[in-house]
Amino acid sequence: MMNIGKLLFGLLLVGLTSCSPLPPPLKIAVLLGWPTYEVIFIAQEQGLFAKYGVSVTPVPVAEYMSGLKLYKENKVEAAFMVIPDAITIAAEGVPTRFVYATDYSEEGDVIVGQPTLKSLNDLQGKKISFEGFNSFSHLLVLKLMEKAGLQEDDFQVANVDNIRVLEALDTGKIEAGHVYGAVITEALAKGYKILGTVGDVYHLMIEGLVVNAEVVKTRRTEVQGVVKALTEAMDWWQRFPEAGFRIIAKYDGTSKPEELATIVKGVHILTLAENRDAFKPNGSLFKGGQEITEFFLQRGTLFKPLELNTIFDDQFVNVSEDKL
Repeated sequence: MMNIGKLLFGLLLVGLTSCSPLPPPLKIAVLLGWPTYEVIFIAQEQGLFAKYGVSVTPVPVAEYMSGLKLYKENKVEAAFMVIPDAITIAAEGVPTRFVYATDYSEEGDVIVGQPTLKSLNDLQGKKISFEGFNSFSHLLVLKLMEKAGLQEDDFQVANVDNIRVLEALDTGKIEAGHVYGAVITEALAKGYKILGTVGDVYHLMIEGLVVNAEVVKTRRTEVQGVVKALTEAMDWWQRFPEAGFRIIAKYDGTSKPEELATIVKGVHILTLAENRDAFKPNGSLFKGGQEITEFFLQRGTLFKPLELNTIFDDQFVNVSEDKL
């Protein structure tokens, strides 16, 4: 017969275990209208976060810069962003790790302009907009203008959010602007012209999931669970695109499945194998990161070189297949 003292001790242990607080959900900022970020909703819909033992709360934002602000203010533990922003945020003193690459833009980021313009060269002396000073958008505009033979002193600039660029074009406040997502389609429908695309500077525009470094350190298993869930969701979406777009549209609430499909045509979605290659010392992340760092050093945005291997963290994509 069981000793009554042992029985009571066992019940006490069970009670204490059941009362142990669960870790709070990982909050992740996600831009609405950008499908490769919204794969998080597929993972959520299919129960993949629960499958891998992590609780996640997506925090939708309507404007890209709003997600960055939430992350910098420590109101979310993670956010989807483009690598120039991950680098500048790290340089600002926010401990940051880029842990998973979702995609890079091929034709999903463009400069649109007034229909009377023929090329980027026609923007000399005119005003062009980007989204956020020293952001990926700012970098993209300057790089594309540089490739067109125009330096920063050759044109004027304006800081305009993506969703407000068409209004600025309509009112004549700008002659051209960087846009992405559904705004590209809207711009073309209004008669505006694509003057430049991200093209061969795509390695500067790789985007993915950034996590606070302290969270990576203290909640590593959960971060691994997030990467596993996103990887599985992305793979499923590639096999069943229409079903994936329907899920995303349901959570997005602002875009139709066919509109989301059009956006994705302009990006290259990275597989797990491509992630592993991108995180190698000679991979595209480090190639892009080095060029971005040099660019910001020249501009005075950075005051000293960054150790990129402290930002690009490959441990979560380099787990063995049987553990992923």
